[in-house]
Order: sequence, then structure tokens, then C-alpha cells
Amino acid sequence: MNMNRYTQPFPRNHFRHTGCMLLLLLITGISPAQADTIELLQKNASIAYEKMMDAKKSADALAKDAALALRKVDTAKQKLTEAEQEAEAAKIRSERARMAAQQATDQWKQATDALANEWGNSEVK
Repeated sequence: MNMNRYTQPFPRNHFRHTGCMLLLLLITGISPAQADTIELLQKNASIAYEKMMDAKKSADALAKDAALALRKVDTAKQKLTEAEQEAEAAKIRSERARMAAQQATDQWKQATDALANEWGNSEVK
């Protein structure tokens, strides 16, 4: 809500000298009832302005909180992506190690079979 100097209500401290204002209004020809009405309207406008400013401050603070939360979400997503990449790399290394272990086991079996055959052949002779 944009306020200019004609529409912006006065802060409450401008109403300290209500008696002087009423006297001035009486001198200018405004009745006490009209003066009371004007004073009440100004007071209501001032209260509404303060509420508007409080709401604006609250909205600004909550917008900052939301932006911070979104940055935290982005950081968490980035860390999750990195962790998923690390997990995939570890899975690949694990599979390679399992295949190497299987090959070593197969070679060991072949070597022990060859040894057993050689022992078996040497006993037969």
C-alpha cells in the first residue's frame, strides 16, 4: 500500500495536544462533534498504519526465513546428489572387487586342480 504525504496517517504522538487541535478547529468553524469525528478517524488511521507496518515487518521476516529454508533445501539436495554419486561409485568398485575375487577364486581352483592332478599322476607312476 503506497502512502504519500496526503494519505499517510500521522503517528500517535501528534495527538498529544488534542485540546489545542480542538480549539483550532473551533476557531475555524468546525463543531466539536466534527472535531471528535476527525480526531477519531485520524486515530483509527494511525492504528491501521501501525498494524500495516507490523504486518509488513512480519511478512519481510517470514520471506527471509523462507529464503533461508529454500537455501537449506538446495544444499541438502546437492549433498544428496553427491552422496548418491559416491554410493554409485562405491557400488561399481564393489562389483569390480567381487569380480576380481571371483577370478582369483577360479584361478586358485584351477591351480589346486592342476596340482591335485599332478599329484595323482605322480602316485600312479
